[in-house]
Amino acid sequence: MNTRDLFRSAADWVAAHPVAERPTRPAFVSHAGDPREAPAPPTTPRTSTRALSVATVASLARDIRAGRLTAGDALARCLEQVRALDPSLRAFVAVREAEARADAERLDDQQRRGKLVGPLHGVPVSVKDVIDVAGMPTSASSRVTDGDAAREDACAVARLRAAGAVIVGKTETHEFALGVTTPQSRNPWDPTRIPGGSTGGSAIAIVTGMAPGGLGTDTRASIRVPAALSGVVGFKATFGLVPTHGVTTLSWSMDHCAPMAATVEDAAMLLDVIAGADPRDPNSVERPAAPYTDWVGASIVGLRIGVPRSGFEGADPEVAAAVERAIGGLRGAGALVERIDEPATADLEMTNAAGMIVSRAEAAAYHGAWVTERAGRYTDETVSQLDEARRVPAVVYLGAQRLREIFRARMAALLRRYDALALPASLVVAPAVGDAEKFLLVLSRNCIPWSFIGFPAVSVPCGRSSAGLPIGLQLVAAPFHDGRLIALGTAVDALGLYDPSLPLDSGRRTS
Repeated sequence: MNTRDLFRSAADWVAAHPVAERPTRPAFVSHAGDPREAPAPPTTPRTSTRALSVATVASLARDIRAGRLTAGDALARCLEQVRALDPSLRAFVAVREAEARADAERLDDQQRRGKLVGPLHGVPVSVKDVIDVAGMPTSASSRVTDGDAAREDACAVARLRAAGAVIVGKTETHEFALGVTTPQSRNPWDPTRIPGGSTGGSAIAIVTGMAPGGLGTDTRASIRVPAALSGVVGFKATFGLVPTHGVTTLSWSMDHCAPMAATVEDAAMLLDVIAGADPRDPNSVERPAAPYTDWVGASIVGLRIGVPRSGFEGADPEVAAAVERAIGGLRGAGALVERIDEPATADLEMTNAAGMIVSRAEAAAYHGAWVTERAGRYTDETVSQLDEARRVPAVVYLGAQRLREIFRARMAALLRRYDALALPASLVVAPAVGDAEKFLLVLSRNCIPWSFIGFPAVSVPCGRSSAGLPIGLQLVAAPFHDGRLIALGTAVDALGLYDPSLPLDSGRRTS
């Protein structure tokens, strides 16, 4: 089924399922008044058995701070990997080598004078090419844009720089982030397969050591699908927690700006830096006062985890087995695990259909005249999505919004009974490049519901298939309970279920 057919199927589904209740006023940031999370419980010492083959954000930050490594050396290692592997894997749209070297030199000079800029001093980070970096074009991996350089950094990029991060370059994405494959790029474990999308380039960069941290986006599944398929952590925080000022709009009511990294601790460090309200983003919200890193290694004893049966329907047996092992590990660490019937399979179908209508209709409104004036520059897949979205009646769009609010209220009630939900991030491992179109819905089915209603969700590597391909566990929590996901995610990291070793000289998976 191609993307045009998928869209028509989604529109037909929404039109055929009118809301029976009397209409309610749809909310935009419907969870903005939810209470913030309580302080983190005491930490439990956790030593991950994951022998990482590349440096992490946390390890680099510690080494640079202690003087064991310079920012220039850290960047040089990343650039060496870019030169060796990027031509075949295509992680980057553009690398700002000269500017990054100058930034690293300035940071090293400041450290020699006794000044550390911030918690990410000297740590190399990549930025998805739908996010503005001053002085670089934001192409969204498309020929549609004119190539003019951004005049200022996006809010999250500016915060990364202020914390001392060195921006390596702009990473590849599915065109305008309108997909889950990043078709021009290749999976670092097996280059005959997709890396997942749309933040595919950032995932590749992290796995291969081109950049230990990444800044991406997640509108439907775009940070968690590539995290699951490529073997990294993708953390989609509560909607509005990370401002989207300076991010190319896909869907103004679903777009999330999100960190990606090798470990949950790394993701928490990045989230600490980029979270918090920005007056230029009307949907941004204030963050809790306590650092997210306080939740790294926090006790999970007594946390209630609901495991939706629907989340495993249609899952590859190896994916299901790996996720079950991870859930068993959380139970062994003290969490209370219960099989539940919500959300049901019908809920997953509804959110995938309604989420498609909302996100693509809003995308079509954003692209406006470009769709006709520059149609020849878009890929056929993107044109078909935007063309179909322009045909959606207003009543269908509003019907999708009403379905959204009803589902949000039900899941909010569910997550008052449970601290988190656990299910596969993707039902399958990374498909072959030629077969990717067959798996468009399968890849993202379990991720879309939580972007649709803005609840925090994270994909954490929890194993590898017999072919050596990564598998991701998805954890979901109520709005502003992002810290609980960090506690649970670091507990998964500590189980040592995922072998991240990658032969970096070839960029290919082990056999």
